[in-house]
Amino acid sequence: MKKSIVYLFISACLVIFSCKKDKKDFRSAQIITDVSFGADAKQKMDVYLPERRNEQTPVVVMLHGGGFVAGDKAEISLPAQQFSARGFVVLNVNYRLVNIDGVLSNPIVHKLSPVKMADQLNDVQAAINVGVSKTAEWGVSADKWSIAGHSAGGTLALLYAYGDKNADNRIKVAGNWAGATNFAFQNESEVQALDPRIREVIYRAVGAEPVQANVLAYMAVSPMWLAIQGRGKATINVRPESNAVADLPDGSKAEYEKFTGILNDKGLPNKWVEIAGADHGFSKAGNWELVIAETAAFFQARLQ
Repeated sequence: MKKSIVYLFISACLVIFSCKKDKKDFRSAQIITDVSFGADAKQKMDVYLPERRNEQTPVVVMLHGGGFVAGDKAEISLPAQQFSARGFVVLNVNYRLVNIDGVLSNPIVHKLSPVKMADQLNDVQAAINVGVSKTAEWGVSADKWSIAGHSAGGTLALLYAYGDKNADNRIKVAGNWAGATNFAFQNESEVQALDPRIREVIYRAVGAEPVQANVLAYMAVSPMWLAIQGRGKATINVRPESNAVADLPDGSKAEYEKFTGILNDKGLPNKWVEIAGADHGFSKAGNWELVIAETAAFFQARLQ
């Protein structure tokens, strides 16, 4: 009788221990909206926490597009959900926008913006810092981090991953979805040939006149030039077959070919994917699923 009681007690303990262990390892899916990382109304992010996450669950920081002057995290909420469904924690980040007051005036108002690309990168860093501080609370990896973005967000993602703000190597791998990789010019006449409104937006985003004396400022916001300096990371570039924006010419195929060549020359793991029939916004049915599937697979292979 006593042995039976002992066996029952041991069995009960094992069951309880097992249940507690399961409870610890099991976490339900959750979306936390508008997590603040600054005082500005734009400095908020949505956090997607997948089911059954643990301390090995990787994290991806996602950045929306909008030409640095527009856009919102809501525009990529579906891709964020798709990424989370593949087992990633997603930080879907808003950032402050470059001011375009007077750009459409006649004549165009020429002035600096209080927010530049450098400030947007500061916002990304602030969001990451908050995310890192929450890893224990959320029960996710503290070091398996990646970053990806669409259009202007793709450019910012590359700049962050390749730049000084990632000196701690928190971000191990980057994804660029239809973003520009080069703003540098060999001759300022190239910039003068652009639509004056585009020229003004670029000036405001960079914060320096697009003249030969300031070419280094334009190289500093060009992922391609950072890669040339050997500052790149493992990268996946996803290009839609038609990457035209508004009525601007699409020269991105040659740009991506050159960028890929540089990454290869530097010995950096990379992949270039072209989505057949896709437009700049990957707006056709099934396009985003392909983008996320390719990116998630590339990230997972490098975040083991």
